[in-house]
Amino acid sequence: MNGDLDIIKSGLIDRIESVCEKLLPDGKPEGGLWVAWNPVENDQAPGRLPALKVRIRNGDLGAWRCYRSGAKGDVLKLVEYIQRTDIKGALAWGRDFLGIRAMTPAERQSLRKAEAVRQKERDDKAERARLYKLEVGDALYFAKPGEKEIGGVYCPSGTFEFGAGSGAEIHAQRYFAARQVPIDALAGKYCFRFSPATEWWRGAKWDNAGGRKFKAARGPMFPAVHSAMRQWNGVVTCCHVTFLDPVTAKKAPVDIAKLMRGEKKGAVIELARGPSGKAFWMTEEPAPLVIAEGIETALSFAVNIPEARVWAAGDLGNIAYAPVNLPCVEWVLFARDNNTGNAQAQRQFETALAGLESHGKTVVVEASHVGDDFNDLAKGEE
Repeated sequence: MNGDLDIIKSGLIDRIESVCEKLLPDGKPEGGLWVAWNPVENDQAPGRLPALKVRIRNGDLGAWRCYRSGAKGDVLKLVEYIQRTDIKGALAWGRDFLGIRAMTPAERQSLRKAEAVRQKERDDKAERARLYKLEVGDALYFAKPGEKEIGGVYCPSGTFEFGAGSGAEIHAQRYFAARQVPIDALAGKYCFRFSPATEWWRGAKWDNAGGRKFKAARGPMFPAVHSAMRQWNGVVTCCHVTFLDPVTAKKAPVDIAKLMRGEKKGAVIELARGPSGKAFWMTEEPAPLVIAEGIETALSFAVNIPEARVWAAGDLGNIAYAPVNLPCVEWVLFARDNNTGNAQAQRQFETALAGLESHGKTVVVEASHVGDDFNDLAKGEE
């Protein structure tokens, strides 16, 4: 029977990390996620990274997705998926895991009341975490000099605006020029700020001594470009950070040189404003929109097509949530990366395209015939 579905689901969410340890024992916590190989797909292979991720902190607890297979759902769907069962089997597993099967009706009722209280506490905590993420995105973009970390990121010298002539800006100009997208030609310089040193936070060391998670050592520091990711109303909710090599005009020598901090969903980096010259949140004058995944790809259009608005979404998955419903978007050119042979990227592309088309506007898809993206075409790379 499903009469205790509510307390089972709530109980599993309340103990989500223990659930992950039981179902996905080869995984480990990374940030607010439990990251593991997919035992259903048996996807572990040399050169790959684990792609099954379960939210265990800060957000919709128990929500999960395998970025390789596309499977996703809530905590009960996770039990169904890993145990290769149905909802009835998942509930049976949950009863055993939580010890509900041996409880009396009175004990179950007491548990239901306690779980309702905990659910309210989780909802309140999730809302506080959401608001904190919004603040962090803005604060990291407009970082001021200081020793205090911003959302767990150290940026001691702060960021400098475009045109201030900082050493960090000059270094970033060299980087973009080497990518054949000189940003000094941009009208949309308002989206960039420059940092002499920002912590590559993925390299930080964390410890759980005493039952409390804390940063034991900071990640390495690199010069960086901080880009504003704005929602439909112009509010900066996420900061996109491109880490640069401190000597050469290249990305920093780390495995992922571009990271985002804050709430990225639905936010975009506006690189060109089209003929009106007005920000997308301040005008209803329609113009074509070019949207791309990465900044360099989008810049390849921004520096060459002044009659179009140009946005970068930060990653492929976020394109689906871009605010193309706004009146200032006449039609959309989706400048996709090639990602030839990448089944996961193809699924993400299809989701992104469906999101763009859901607003009823014309969407045209183009891919570069050279290299992986349009920036490779701009550089003349094969």
